[in-house]
Amino acid sequence: MPDSLRAAVDETVAQIAERYKAINLKQWEAATTGTPEALNAMAEANGEWMRYFADPEPYQKFKAWDEDNAADGDPLLARQVHLLHLMFAEGQRDPHTIDEMTELQKGLDDAYTNFRAAVDGKRLTANAIDQILATENDSEKRREAWEASKQIGPVVADKIRRLAELRNDAAQRMGYDNFHRMSLALNELDPDWLYAMLDELAAKTDEPFRHVKAEMDAELSKRFGVPVEELMPWHYADPFFQRAPMVGGLNYDALFEGKDLVDLALKTYDGLGMEVRGILSRSDLYEREGKDQHAFCTHIDREGDVRILCNLQPSLRWTETILHELGHGVYDSNIPSDLPWLLRSFPHILTTEAMAMLMGAATLDPDWHEQVLGASADEAAERGQAGAARFRLEELIFARWVMVVVNFERGMYEDPTRDLNGLWWDLVQKYQLLNKPEGREQHPDWAAKYHIALAPAYYQNYLLGRMMSLQWTGWLTEHAGGIIGRPAAGQFFMQRIFAPGNTMHWNDALEFATGEKLNPDYFVQKFAY
Repeated sequence: MPDSLRAAVDETVAQIAERYKAINLKQWEAATTGTPEALNAMAEANGEWMRYFADPEPYQKFKAWDEDNAADGDPLLARQVHLLHLMFAEGQRDPHTIDEMTELQKGLDDAYTNFRAAVDGKRLTANAIDQILATENDSEKRREAWEASKQIGPVVADKIRRLAELRNDAAQRMGYDNFHRMSLALNELDPDWLYAMLDELAAKTDEPFRHVKAEMDAELSKRFGVPVEELMPWHYADPFFQRAPMVGGLNYDALFEGKDLVDLALKTYDGLGMEVRGILSRSDLYEREGKDQHAFCTHIDREGDVRILCNLQPSLRWTETILHELGHGVYDSNIPSDLPWLLRSFPHILTTEAMAMLMGAATLDPDWHEQVLGASADEAAERGQAGAARFRLEELIFARWVMVVVNFERGMYEDPTRDLNGLWWDLVQKYQLLNKPEGREQHPDWAAKYHIALAPAYYQNYLLGRMMSLQWTGWLTEHAGGIIGRPAAGQFFMQRIFAPGNTMHWNDALEFATGEKLNPDYFVQKFAY
């Protein structure tokens, strides 16, 4: 059986690799141009991808081989069979559903890529909205910008709700309660474990979050001349309160004025002995009309064509972002090319998010400020103190935001016909402790979040990635003395994180690297004290 099984795997993987490269190239073209032609081409590629994995025959074959352990002691072959089983299981849909999903996703891609908020008749980019929320002190102007950022919600909400229904239909035909549970399970996450872990983390972070938010709110109240109890969502740093405002006396954004963020990124990765110049040479780094306003990394072909997309501005956020996306990039580009194609990837998306989030957080590390940004030892020490406080504030804020998104998606897929506007604001009030503006019950503010539409069941990976990165950091502090400017840390990543590729389950890979499986206590001990 192994020889014939290997031949079947090789043939299937070759077909997937061809489609994988084609779809990534078309997604890149659509993200960097936003033209109707590029969006249509991407939609066609998405449809072809879905139709390929909807074929029931390979699904049944790989499912049987996986469950029968047909690889007969060959671990790399067994891992490929298991992954193919999961990929085809997630793709089982009928042709009509695929056609409708393709059209819906094309419309959503177009809407998000080309959306620009309108304020006083002017079209504003996401960066411009963020700049207003970072610097404007007039509450009315902040409100106008915040509300403008939500203008896309009514445009896309019905499409998202219908897409959720279609995703659910396919999941239920596969025997799952809904799409959210299926997506987690087929991506090797136990949904019951995840939901319980988030509930436990919510309880453990509730008091610490209330404390830091009260301190932050007191400062924002003075800044805006608004009583604490009257602070509204537009008084925070971004449209979703997923990032920390500039509070605490140190304006990090000012540290990056006039800085070349690409140069800072090169110094950061050079210090680890990791080469990123090739990645940067293939990348698209600055904003323009028609371009996707988000940021991402893509490995076009699993043959080394790694690229990142950014919309850089000289700020803390975009410095974090380029380091974050290059974290994905060095992971992808350093997986050994002699691994089978299907295994030339990370074991789970949360693993590459761990690398990206660890590197993004370098901007708050005193070693980074001294070695990369050129601060004096005394300045770096002062910034390190402020950085530790900001890191805690950011992570508590972000953890609560993740709880909003994951629990919203959980509720939406349990019943897509429910009052989603009400569910959204119930969760925002519960986890983020934000006041709900009057009249928002009629506005689908949830639909303004790109991930809910086009990256479903994804957001938990950011929080799990942070947990994993803290576990890596603990190991590196003990064995390498830290991370910044330490080639030994780079070697840890190259040999113990990147080199295995996707040859094992993500939790086994973490145990291989650090000696233990994922332990959320690293997060609790660092931030929930």
